[in-house]
Amino acid sequence: MQEEKLYPRRWGILAALFLALLFLQITFIIPGGAALAVMTQYQISPVLFGMVMSVPYLSGILFGVFSGTLADRIGVRRVILVGYALALIGVIWRALSGDSFIMLFLSSFVMGFATAVLNANSAKIIRRWFPGKSTNVAMGVYVAAASLGAGIALNVGARSSVEFCWWLSVGCIAAAIVFWFLLYREHPEGDLKVKENIKEHLGVVLKNKHVWGISAFAFLFMGLTVVGTSYMVAGLTTLGGPEAAGDAANISTMNTLVVCVSSIFLPALIARFSRLRLPLTVLLIGSGIFYGISLFIPFGPLTYLVFIFAGIFLGPIMAMVKAMPALLPSVKQEHLGAVGGVQSMFQNFGMFLVSSYIAAPIAAMIDPTSTLLFYQALFAIFAIGCVICVILLFTFPNLRTNVADLIKDKQQEAGK
Repeated sequence: MQEEKLYPRRWGILAALFLALLFLQITFIIPGGAALAVMTQYQISPVLFGMVMSVPYLSGILFGVFSGTLADRIGVRRVILVGYALALIGVIWRALSGDSFIMLFLSSFVMGFATAVLNANSAKIIRRWFPGKSTNVAMGVYVAAASLGAGIALNVGARSSVEFCWWLSVGCIAAAIVFWFLLYREHPEGDLKVKENIKEHLGVVLKNKHVWGISAFAFLFMGLTVVGTSYMVAGLTTLGGPEAAGDAANISTMNTLVVCVSSIFLPALIARFSRLRLPLTVLLIGSGIFYGISLFIPFGPLTYLVFIFAGIFLGPIMAMVKAMPALLPSVKQEHLGAVGGVQSMFQNFGMFLVSSYIAAPIAAMIDPTSTLLFYQALFAIFAIGCVICVILLFTFPNLRTNVADLIKDKQQEAGK
């Protein structure tokens, strides 16, 4: 059993993960900042635009479990490198897509190979290099890269041409590959590799009902986050009018930066609790309230305040979602890649499905003309989804809030 330790290279490993997620998130979210320009160039509706924003996560659905299982067998370094090499092909293809919606859609799908390999294996990497109370902090720093990347992407996208956004994305993925080569190293104690054949390996993981519980939670919650990143700028611009486009970009950037900061610092506070369910319930309710009312209040200073509070509540939930595989007491460390792969598959399925194929069509039924009511409906659906997430917390055990307490529990069980 791994004990709580401080490994000298742990911050370099975390930096490699942070930069990989940061640059990937910029490439995924930058169309959200340039939403109106992208819809105009490719002559697509908001619903089709939502499909473009979510299709990279389809790759995670199809290849998440495979990526995690493969990493359990051959190591995470090579698996992540291959995923990012494929993503580089995707972003170059997108930059050359011209005004073809089909090319835009297919290239965005290829970009998703990177999220498949990264989401499947991030919990395993952090659990190995930060085996203690620092796991929450490390996971918070890692997840903060998603918010920081989204903030950069939304701000740059709102102020740049579509062509510039596409070529910036090419540079981002290339940089992620270079930094991975420079910073990532194998664990000093070696990779924990499975000895069972793949049928037994996956069978153990898939028979664990708690793995399905955390995966269902990740499906819905992470799917809801795409609603915000995809439609925040467009919704705020519609609320405030064309002259509010700059303020809309500023608000979305501010919100994502608040999410970034809260995902770093609040997980350490959560680690002071004994169990996870109560703090997550409070955070989910707060997120639902503030995002839900955000487009129903007059555009102005109060809008900034609402999105500040919304970001404070949202950030730590994202960190704890990613930490859940490492906090399950019934999972072996050598199976964490497969567990992360299953959760990643559901997470990506949610990020692909919830915004584009559930929330947007429902909102379009309420307002087929895509006026302000369309965006208000989307954020009301976000609030309802947060309530459902609270219910899903009861589909798996009331987990420990940190790995250190989990290790102590296992040591006590072994000593009986």
